[in-house]
Amino acid sequence: MAAFNLAQYLAQSASGVGVLGAVVGASGAAAKNYKDHRDGLVDTQSALYNTGKEGLGAGLATAMSAVVAGAVGGGLVLSLGAAFTTAAGAKYAYDRGVEKLELSMLNNDEADEIIAQGIEE
Repeated sequence: MAAFNLAQYLAQSASGVGVLGAVVGASGAAAKNYKDHRDGLVDTQSALYNTGKEGLGAGLATAMSAVVAGAVGGGLVLSLGAAFTTAAGAKYAYDRGVEKLELSMLNNDEADEIIAQGIEE
């Protein structure tokens, strides 16, 4: 019986490559967050949230770069350049989108607190 090779299995599709990218991205974030948590810089909930957020962003960027690199074809340098540019742009857009969403949620929480204070008075 042949051994199961996860990397080969995931490399068969752009979504599989994205899963691998998410694993790598989340692993890097987990290592950083573990150290920050151990040093008392972040609480457990923030560390877990950041690890998931970074893993998802890395997975999306990796999947998009795989699609573009496959579509571009060409030589190694062109494919790598297209993959790098796409991944960087996708991760940047993801990070800005999440940042806006988090800021919106924070503003909603602040608005709720102001309203609650007004009701209490």
